[in-house]
Amino acid sequence: MVAQAAVPATTNEIPTLPALLAPLPLAGTVVTADALHTQAATARVLAEAKRADYVFTVKDNQATLRDDIAALRLDAFPPAGHDD
Repeated sequence: MVAQAAVPATTNEIPTLPALLAPLPLAGTVVTADALHTQAATARVLAEAKRADYVFTVKDNQATLRDDIAALRLDAFPPAGHDD
């Protein structure tokens, strides 16, 4: 674990995450987050402000995002592996 913060009872983790990430030197790293943090604003903070890559979980409650991902035809890009 790199950082943690208490979340006030009057909110949830989503608005707390940018402040948690602010002091961390994340450029060139990969940040993983659970489905709660699969938010456009969080992606922008990571990619633009922190210059980090990210891996988010996408669930069925984000149907438009799931459809956009499906339209990418990722099955045409299998993981890079070698059978040497």
